[in-house]
Amino acid sequence: MEPDVTAAMLRRVEELQRLADSIAEHHPYWPALHFTLQLLRRLVEKWHEDFSGEEYEELTWLAEKVLDSVKKIQPRQE
Repeated sequence: MEPDVTAAMLRRVEELQRLADSIAEHHPYWPALHFTLQLLRRLVEKWHEDFSGEEYEELTWLAEKVLDSVKKIQPRQE
């Protein structure tokens, strides 16, 4: 992927982060959104590079936080 496309992806992720951070943090979906965007940002930042062991550990931690956050979302009772 071209560097300008990578920069454009990063700008979009940053825009989404600002928007998510401006909404009420008490919303039940906010943690899942927040950690998903953090994970996405790390992936885009390293688009042309390999991850170090520490960076990989951070990715897995963020993925676990996403999963934990999704598990806390209560499904609609039908």
